[in-house]
Amino acid sequence: MGFRLGDCLLLERLKDKGWTQAYFAKRMNVSRQYVNKIISGERKMSFEFAINAAHILGCHTADLYILEVVRNRSE
Repeated sequence: MGFRLGDCLLLERLKDKGWTQAYFAKRMNVSRQYVNKIISGERKMSFEFAINAAHILGCHTADLYILEVVRNRSE
């Protein structure tokens, strides 16, 4: 058994904090458009970005994704 990254929960974490995409992007030193691409699923959030985002948001990296359980790690 293992886990696979599912949908991105970044928008939900931003809403929890009451932050806009623009404010978060400024804190992360990236463009709002880049953040929007991650939220929309157009781009995958890198592990490095997730670590930094979790630090800024005060959450765990696992809080930024829906984690899907997979029985066979080759799935």
